[in-house]
Amino acid sequence: MKLRIHLTAHWQDAASNCAWALLDDDGNLRDSGTGTLASMPQADEAVAIVAADRVLSTTAELPKLKRNKLETALPYALEDCLLEDASSIHVTPGSKLPDGRTVLYALDKGWLSRFLAACGTAKMRMRRVVPEFCLLPLRNDEWSVAWDGTQGFMAAGGYLGGALDGGEDTRIPLSLLLRLQQHAPAAMRLFTLGSDVQAPNWGIKVPVLFEHQHFDWRKADIPSEAPNLMWGKFAPPPRIDELWPRLRPAFMAALLLLGVETVLTNLEWAVLASEKHQLASAMTDTFRETFGADAVVVDAPLQMRRNVSRLRHAAGVEDDADFLPLLEKFSVATQDIPGRTVNTLRYETGKLDIEMRLSGSSPLDLLHQRLAEAGLSAQVTNTQVAGDALSIQLRVSAGGVR
Repeated sequence: MKLRIHLTAHWQDAASNCAWALLDDDGNLRDSGTGTLASMPQADEAVAIVAADRVLSTTAELPKLKRNKLETALPYALEDCLLEDASSIHVTPGSKLPDGRTVLYALDKGWLSRFLAACGTAKMRMRRVVPEFCLLPLRNDEWSVAWDGTQGFMAAGGYLGGALDGGEDTRIPLSLLLRLQQHAPAAMRLFTLGSDVQAPNWGIKVPVLFEHQHFDWRKADIPSEAPNLMWGKFAPPPRIDELWPRLRPAFMAALLLLGVETVLTNLEWAVLASEKHQLASAMTDTFRETFGADAVVVDAPLQMRRNVSRLRHAAGVEDDADFLPLLEKFSVATQDIPGRTVNTLRYETGKLDIEMRLSGSSPLDLLHQRLAEAGLSAQVTNTQVAGDALSIQLRVSAGGVR
């Protein structure tokens, strides 16, 4: 459900009454009434329709400024059109016209601040504040006028518009006459604001098209391009559905890259898994060719290493995992490690358990590198800092990368 609020000059604070209308998601009117903001029905979001006499719309050529500087400078661009102090006015930029000018909308900053604060107190999700004249339907090179017989408001291209001062059926409002003298449209369409409104006879050259169409702010469409006076410091927090059109290209690109990366990663893993399987099969075949086709193979490399070691021992030949070869390789690999001191050493089933001291933690990486280069595999099982030195327990076995 969506709530519309009609703001006129009578609204001053949270205790003021104003008209409201409740619409469903399809734009159908469900309920309407008059009351304070706090008494209005809850809705998913709310839109305020500001009466034309509360908003001044005009045009000006704007310099190229950053958004934060533009917000400060805009009120002073309208200083000649204002009776109030420029600092008390909130100005919102609108569409840019073909001649380079920008449509500007001005209203009292304090009044808007009080209204939005009252909405917050009433826990109302206010998303837009739109001038009422922007809801009038428009056609190319035509103006639209909403008229009740004595007063009303008008709209022109680019969402320009404003309130009309008093007039009669035979006397055109002066503000409308002045606008016509500046730029006359091809025609004006007249919308009624009451039930007994007749086509006026203003005696102007511009055709007035009276089609007996009634304007109702409660049901009128709000164009997506219409200005939102909640701009700058008054802007509502962004929602994901508002940011989505801008975020969608980046999101789709990121999703595409993620998909490509996932496919390539899975493909790489599949290739590696296939290579691993082929290598394991080749090692199993080699083991069975060497030690018999009936051999039970669980870990071909480990079983191959153990069987080769047994064969060497049976032939009286040393194996890389024996004590002396391990000790020799370890001694050669660690001879230039800074500050190394071996405290204890124990050998068991192809492994050397060594307790040693280093001059600090920095030589530990060098120790791993030298042992790997010597064809040894090393695992640190415990470390202990003793002053500036480092005491480590190391398990060394054959199998490093030469």
